[in-house]
Amino acid sequence: MRTRSAAETRALGRTIGAGLEAGDCLALRGELGAGKTVIAQGIVAGAGGGEDVRSPTFLLHAIYGGRIPVHHLDLYRLGAEFDLRSLGMDEALVEGAVIVEWPERAQIGWFNGEIRLEINSGTDREIHLQLRSGLGGDG
Repeated sequence: MRTRSAAETRALGRTIGAGLEAGDCLALRGELGAGKTVIAQGIVAGAGGGEDVRSPTFLLHAIYGGRIPVHHLDLYRLGAEFDLRSLGMDEALVEGAVIVEWPERAQIGWFNGEIRLEINSGTDREIHLQLRSGLGGDG
């Protein structure tokens, strides 16, 4: 799938967010500037959590309300594999969803979906979705 602007990437995120359910944990993969935070903005908005989403790089973890709570993590500044249980993410998944930027810094086994963003040029992005059935449309 391809998006040609931040607005298109955000709209795709809204579609995915509308299908989020408690227990979903999505890995957002891509290099710096690929659009991980932009798609996260759409996901949170689609789940009813508003549009004021910023990368939690310096906070590590932000929580947004809505139809279900969405926990947004950015693990960029962490070194080795990080156990998401230390932030209470196993409890968070009972009531809400979790989206993680830089998931390669987390212990594997947490994610039931992956969104990989690749920069083609400028604002043109190639987006690969591997989502559970029903999440974000066709899955």
